[in-house]
Amino acid sequence: MNWIIALVALMAVAAVVLVMLALRGILQQVPQSDRNYQDPLPLMLRLLWPVVVAATHAVGPRLKAAQLERAHRALTSAGQDFVLTPEELYGTRIVSAGVVAMFLVLLVVMLGKASMATLFFCICLGIPIGWMYPSLWLGERRKVRTKYVVRDLPVFLDFITMGVEAGLNISGAIEQSVQRGPTGPLSQEFSRMLRDMRAGLPRSESLRRMSDRMDISQVTSFTSSLIQADKVGANLSDTLRAQANQRREERFLRAEKLALEAPVKMMLPLVMFFFPLIFVVLAYFIYLQMKQQGIL
Repeated sequence: MNWIIALVALMAVAAVVLVMLALRGILQQVPQSDRNYQDPLPLMLRLLWPVVVAATHAVGPRLKAAQLERAHRALTSAGQDFVLTPEELYGTRIVSAGVVAMFLVLLVVMLGKASMATLFFCICLGIPIGWMYPSLWLGERRKVRTKYVVRDLPVFLDFITMGVEAGLNISGAIEQSVQRGPTGPLSQEFSRMLRDMRAGLPRSESLRRMSDRMDISQVTSFTSSLIQADKVGANLSDTLRAQANQRREERFLRAEKLALEAPVKMMLPLVMFFFPLIFVVLAYFIYLQMKQQGIL
């Protein structure tokens, strides 16, 4: 009996070694990606990056143009187009789906509840959750990016307005605002727009590309007004001043709205956590008083 157990253990170890050697061979055949000109990866993605590269190499040539276009728009609107390519985003989704499914299966096995139905349920639950997680991450990055852009836009508009009123053209005013304004996603997008203009693109096309990349209503309104004023020959300083005042008023109204929503958002934690503790403390003192008076 002991030799059978030893043989089964040896076969299991051999199977694990063969799987690791096979994965190593597959990973060695995958061409390594050059990330010298891309932004650094998040920590968790950095740990799984060799597997992501292998998945991207396998699934990338099979993707359709419409799928790549949707992935590219999602990455650019979240400001992550220099972190992942559209093909790598799909590879990340595949790896994430496999990792979440394996984690749920391992958790069930460690709890001792493993059965065919439970394992099948874990796989069916883990794959969709893992597939959607990169999209949720991009959505969260987009929300943070939008918040910083809405906060910094009035400041940049003030700098651009002062530059135009001082005698600079709109390109020089934007360059001065990038040098002196706050750092953040809006500064990066203005710098990218200036690079497009230096590469030979017309100013209106560079502004339109920036608006399409960011996909934020405030930026779209600003670029549309600037393009229209440039076409009809309107006074740029008046247009920019009106845009700055409007953006600042919108920021104030947004802050006022969030302040009015705060009591409503605090109601659920108060009812679920704070009020029960108060009732427990009061009930304890009431119990002690009734105990002293002999009622209980």
